[in-house]
Amino acid sequence: MHNPLLQLLYDEQKIGYIVTNPEYTILDYEGESSLFVDLCEELPVTLFDLVPELMGCEDILQDILDGVLPRFQLENLNRELANQEVGYINIAVLHYVSEEGQPLLLVVLSDTTAWTTVQQVLTQQRNDLKLLQSKLDVTNQRLEFILQRYVPREVSNALLENRIVAELGGDVREITALFADLRNYTSISEKLTPTETIELLHVFLDIATTAIAESGGVVVNYMGDAVMAIFNAPNEQPDHAYRAVQAGLTMQIMTTVYQEHEDNSKIHPPFRLGVGINTGQALVGNIGAQWHYQYTAIGDTINVASRLCSNAQPDEVLIGANTHTYLKDYITAEALPPIKFKGKSQAMTVYRVTALANNSLLETLANGTEQ
Repeated sequence: MHNPLLQLLYDEQKIGYIVTNPEYTILDYEGESSLFVDLCEELPVTLFDLVPELMGCEDILQDILDGVLPRFQLENLNRELANQEVGYINIAVLHYVSEEGQPLLLVVLSDTTAWTTVQQVLTQQRNDLKLLQSKLDVTNQRLEFILQRYVPREVSNALLENRIVAELGGDVREITALFADLRNYTSISEKLTPTETIELLHVFLDIATTAIAESGGVVVNYMGDAVMAIFNAPNEQPDHAYRAVQAGLTMQIMTTVYQEHEDNSKIHPPFRLGVGINTGQALVGNIGAQWHYQYTAIGDTINVASRLCSNAQPDEVLIGANTHTYLKDYITAEALPPIKFKGKSQAMTVYRVTALANNSLLETLANGTEQ
């Protein structure tokens, strides 16, 4: 330990060095004392006395002495400190030539305990974060699964994007409402067991919901053997009336196609649908109690759509006057005698829709029934 200033630097930076001859006898060493095992002031001692981690590396050390290898390095080696705590060191072995031209080994040691400890903490934190992220992903997937089955996708997306405020109330806007239900459901269900009844409802509701989704509508309520959907909310749809009529005609065709399949006809009794559609202003938003909301629409427009559905005969799609006004150039429809609905002061004009012009979805489905 020749120079106090150098020793201070060694201690501060926690580094040290050893110089050995080809027989691994230490010729000189200096540095932070904790880096050397069995430190003693008297030489000679061997390299392996102060750095036992290099035992077994003699072939490599000889290659460095011979100039075959430029250097050899070991990193983050465990070293038990004087206080019995675990420290970490790096060891680098270099080829060194003395002033007399003799090949020697220069062994540089550095204490990396602080840095390695930080890296270990960071690694543990990263692993913890990955585990937490994995758990969050699983939770999010489960929440998404639940939301998609209890809340319409369009509504859940609007809630997450803050386009719908999670509080009671809503906005008045123009929408098209669609109702569909099974005809003669009571007489059909009395011949079925509860399990068979549920299976039949599942088939009907799956057909209706698929047709509505294909047209961009949002199912806001299942009511026993009936389904309610709205168009133009929460997402704006300028062609909402067209979409609703497409959905109504689609579910009628899908019902026919389903029952034409022999296997299905053996499982369920024949069933037919009635569909009612109306366009107009309605209050759209969250309805319910403080602790339970339902995204839906209310108003006279909705009531009329429900009445139209109740008056629809099997396989019929009935629309109100407003819907007809929007679509008169795109549909084939027959005006029925005015109907006076319960609670209404005047009779209303009703139309039976039988076709929607230039609709590829309906044409594809219709062609399927003919084959």
